[in-house]
Amino acid sequence: MMGETPASSDDETEEKEAAERRRKRRQMLWQLLLDWSPVLAELTKIVVQHLS
Repeated sequence: MMGETPASSDDETEEKEAAERRRKRRQMLWQLLLDWSPVLAELTKIVVQHLS
């Protein structure tokens, strides 16, 4: 038991790393959505014109 690190600090480190990965993934998804927004807007316009 002596000399071992507490499990809670490992858990906290893993949680922080997971939160950082989630933040990066969310940021990447938003950037992708922004990059493709003109294409998505044009597709939406075509679909609306086709359906009306």
